[in-house]
Amino acid sequence: MEAVSGILVVIGQILVFIGLIISGFGVYAVLRLDSFYSRSVVTSKVEAMGFVTITVGAMCIAGFSILSLKLFIILIFELLTVSSGAHAIVRSAWISGYRSRTVTDTPKKQEVQSDG
Repeated sequence: MEAVSGILVVIGQILVFIGLIISGFGVYAVLRLDSFYSRSVVTSKVEAMGFVTITVGAMCIAGFSILSLKLFIILIFELLTVSSGAHAIVRSAWISGYRSRTVTDTPKKQEVQSDG
C-alpha cells in the first residue's frame, strides 16, 4: 500500500510540473501575441489546461481525502466558469466597439518604366 502511495505522489509531482510548464508557455504566448482577442483565447485555454493538470496533480499528492474532494469541487467550478468568463469579457469588448488591428493592406510595388 505504501508503494502505491509513493507512485501517486510521483505522478502528482509530474502533473504539477507539467501544469507549470503549460502555464509558462501561456505567459510566453500572451507576451508574444499582439491582438486582444488572440490573447484572451490563449489565456482562457492555458488557464484551463494548466489549472486542470496542477489540480489533478495536487489531488494525486493529497491522496484520497477530504482535501482531494475539495480540490475536485474547485476544479469543477473553475471549468464551468473559465470559458463563460472569457466569453463575457471578449463579447463586451466586441459590443463596445473594440476591434483589433489587422494587416491586410500591403504597399503596392512601384512599377519601373523603361525608356525602351
